[in-house]
Amino acid sequence: IVTVNDLEDPAITAPSAVQDECDAANGSTVVALGNPVTDDNCSIDTVSNDAPALFPLGNTTVNWTVADGSSNSATDQQTVTVVDTTAPGLTAPANVVKECDAFGGTSTVNLGTPIVTDICDPNVEVTQNAPPFFTIGTTTVQWTATDDSTNVSQANQTVSVVDTTPPAISCNTPALITPSSVIQT
Repeated sequence: IVTVNDLEDPAITAPSAVQDECDAANGSTVVALGNPVTDDNCSIDTVSNDAPALFPLGNTTVNWTVADGSSNSATDQQTVTVVDTTAPGLTAPANVVKECDAFGGTSTVNLGTPIVTDICDPNVEVTQNAPPFFTIGTTTVQWTATDDSTNVSQANQTVSVVDTTPPAISCNTPALITPSSVIQT
């Protein structure tokens, strides 16, 4: 009776490290991992990995496992790095034309709300540099969107303060002069 036992573990070499651009909220869902290189003295039964459905921003270790027909196994690791290098989308609100309502300008301008999009980061900080008082003429307001990965987009909006209201004047009618009120010298 000859009994052949397979006591030798299979061999596995995980695919090379991978870097991928973020394509979903807080990570990437489409990462091309590649295929490991496997070998065994008898037979390969299964090859598997523990890759998540969503790779978060940063580094994730993927454990690859190979098992042969005799339940021997081996593992190797692959690093997947997800980065966000894409700036947020930013569209400034429509330009504004406002009538002057205070001496030299206005402080009551409704700038509106910009349109901001970002594939990866749900928390995009939006700022603008509008002054507290807009003088007569055109002022450029710069909007800035910064995502969690410090990618920045900028867009401009103009605010034009105009004075189309004619000045108002009121005259006091002088009192009528009567002969008795005239002083003779």
